[in-house]
Amino acid sequence: MGIVIRQSLKASVGSYIGVGIGIVNQLYVSLAFLKTDQLAISRLLLENSLLFAAFAHLGAPFITDRFFGYFRDDKTQNNGFLGFLLAFPLIGISLFTLAYFGFESTIKGYFAEKSAGLLPYYGLVVPFTIFWIYITVLEAYCRNNARIAIPTFIREVYLKLSNVLIILMFGIGWYSFDWMLYLVIGSHGLAVLILLVYIYQLGKFSLRFDFSQLKNGLFRQMVHFGLFVVMGGVGTQVVYFIDRTMLSGGKGLIDAGVFIIATYIAGIIEIPRKTITQISTPLVSNSLRTNDMAHVQELYHKSSLNQLLAGGFVFLLIWANIDGIFDILPKGEIYRQGKMVVLLLASAKLFEMATGVNGEIINYSRHFRYATYLMLVMACLAIAANSFFIPRYGIDGAALATTLTTLAFALSKVAIVWALFRILPFTFSGVKAVFVLVLVYGASLLLPEWGGSFWLTLLSMAFRSLVLTGLFAGLVLGLRVSEDVNGLAGSLWGQVRAFRQR
Repeated sequence: MGIVIRQSLKASVGSYIGVGIGIVNQLYVSLAFLKTDQLAISRLLLENSLLFAAFAHLGAPFITDRFFGYFRDDKTQNNGFLGFLLAFPLIGISLFTLAYFGFESTIKGYFAEKSAGLLPYYGLVVPFTIFWIYITVLEAYCRNNARIAIPTFIREVYLKLSNVLIILMFGIGWYSFDWMLYLVIGSHGLAVLILLVYIYQLGKFSLRFDFSQLKNGLFRQMVHFGLFVVMGGVGTQVVYFIDRTMLSGGKGLIDAGVFIIATYIAGIIEIPRKTITQISTPLVSNSLRTNDMAHVQELYHKSSLNQLLAGGFVFLLIWANIDGIFDILPKGEIYRQGKMVVLLLASAKLFEMATGVNGEIINYSRHFRYATYLMLVMACLAIAANSFFIPRYGIDGAALATTLTTLAFALSKVAIVWALFRILPFTFSGVKAVFVLVLVYGASLLLPEWGGSFWLTLLSMAFRSLVLTGLFAGLVLGLRVSEDVNGLAGSLWGQVRAFRQR
């Protein structure tokens, strides 16, 4: 088994463990031990740090992915490329820090009326952003040295598990909320240190950058590429995170906390998408490189269909049990206000999944610049939509703004792929998939719901989920909606029969 396969399998295990820890943390531990405004503060610090890190690193991770091959050399420890990676973002960090504190009065003024509780923690965004920059940069360096398992474990398991433990210790009264935030940020700093030690143990640690490698305008190309791509990264962060920031400034931390939890519940439907995308991306990239458009179209169709089925199934389970979910959540009576947010955002995410790997087709083609231009337009649309809808409709307005932005983003990518390559993601099998989802949803309306206690509600959710799963699987297999799904089911059944005959 090659190193890439071994690393991929290990990384996948870490990712799924991280998903489980994340669900426990977001939907139980955080809700049980943090007040709604405290939850909003902790999440806003994290998400704003991710937003600022997206441009303050000046594209260093993308530069690594694109140009590392020019420096790769085990004998010279990659010509000290790590030294460049650690030094280059310092320019962006310096500019960001100056701008962040330069506009301190303006930013604080925006939050002062509705979210004054956020103001004492204003300065914490800077170290949080710095740590996220170097986590991302060091992950890129490890990835290009064919090492992804440990970095994935650090991000998906260590950081999430440490967050759970820090919140638990806060909940039992070991320290104040302020110290909880300091420890969360400190755990990210420790992650940077662990990654550096790991790189040292790999024998890839060298800070002596060989400037002689920067010839024929290579440095200019690296900087130009990094700055161009980073604009798209900033647009992405704005599209996906600006809603809760603007909601906290316009309506307050309580509304932001409710919105954040509803967003997390809706986001669960995207978990299958990550696996499908990981499988499809290298195939799309290689097919585009060889100009095999027939294979690109096949991948486009299959990703659209399978993401619709997987996302639609998870969406059905969530929405069929949405009242029960809020019944068993800690402080569920508060977070139930986000029920419509879940419906709107989950529906938008499902539609985006149904449009397949159009983003990957654009990004890995020679027309990749369109992705950056599109993200900048979508970022402006997200800000405008949130500015219009939040004052009028609160958390539902933020959900409506994000839903409209997501739909516009998905349709725009479909249109760009059609204009450039004359291919669409939708097939007749997709129509059959929609028919199955509608039929199963109709069946969910006929199923009984029990409540009154935690365990009775849990039993009701389990019963409804099992019935809907059986009906969904039977219809998908019986109608042969997806040949991939039928092939996988046949393979698994063959293995079961072979095992029983031993």
